Amino acid sequence: MQISAYEELKAYWWMFLLSGLLSVAIGAALLVWPGKTLGVVGWLIGFWMLFFGIIRFLVALFGGKAEGRWVLLLVGVIGVALGIVVMKNPAETIGIIVLIAAIFWIISGLVDVFRGIQDGDLPGRGWVIVAGVLAVIAGAIVVIWPGASILVLAVIAGVYFLFDGVLQIVAAFKIKAA
Repeated sequence: MQISAYEELKAYWWMFLLSGLLSVAIGAALLVWPGKTLGVVGWLIGFWMLFFGIIRFLVALFGGKAEGRWVLLLVGVIGVALGIVVMKNPAETIGIIVLIAAIFWIISGLVDVFRGIQDGDLPGRGWVIVAGVLAVIAGAIVVIWPGASILVLAVIAGVYFLFDGVLQIVAAFKIKAA
C-alpha cells in the first residue's frame, strides 16, 4: 500500500510548528531589540536561514510529492549555505545580509507560491501561498530600498518573521488535525 503525499506531510506537521515558533521568536526579538548590535541581527537572520534551510531540506527528503522535492532540496541547501556564511561573520557581512535575506525571501516565497498553486492536495495550501506572498513582498521591499538602515531591516524582518511564523503554526495544526 502506497502512502499518499498528504499522509507523509501529516507525519511531519511538527516541522512546520518548530519553524513557526522559531520565526515568531526571531520576529519578536527583532521588534523588541531592533537597535542591538549589527552582529546580533545578522546572527539571528543567519540562524533563521540555517534552520529554515534544514527544515526545507528535511521536508524535501521525507515529505511531499517526488516531483517537487528537488526545488525544496535546492532551497534547503541554499538556506543552509547562506545561513552558515552569515553566522560565521555577521558583523562583517551585514551589508550583504540585506541582499542575501531579500534574495532568500523572494526565492523561498516564490517556491511556496508555486508549490501551493501546483499542489491542489497540499494541506493548508492557502496559508502556504499567503506565507509565500509575504516572503516575496518582504524581499522586494528590501531590494527596492537597499539603502535602508539595519534598523528598518530589523523591523521589516521582525514583522515578516512574526506573520510567517503565525502562518506556519496555523498550517502545522491544520495539517495535524486533517
